[in-house]
Amino acid sequence: MPRILPEVLRNVLRKPATVKYPYERIEPPEGLRGKPVVDKEKCISCGLCVRVCPNQAITLNEETKKPRTSLSRCIFCGECADACPVKAITMTKEYELAVYDKAQAISE
Repeated sequence: MPRILPEVLRNVLRKPATVKYPYERIEPPEGLRGKPVVDKEKCISCGLCVRVCPNQAITLNEETKKPRTSLSRCIFCGECADACPVKAITMTKEYELAVYDKAQAISE
């Protein structure tokens, strides 16, 4: 028992390693692949993003022929952004994507 006392005292005086999320937030690291966003003006509706998506999270909208992303299926790999020839898809740093209704997880 006497060996544990110095360890306890050392940890009592140490600053916590965690943050009080969601009250305290840290800046996401550089290179974080968050929510993919499609710039509808740049998009040429080539469909390459649909073909390279490993989880089939991207489909083409029937009326507009623009991609729409199902965030519940997306694994945030960034393949769609890399494949886009006009760079219409960018990966943002937005990572808080929880929703109550699955229909809200579709990004048009």
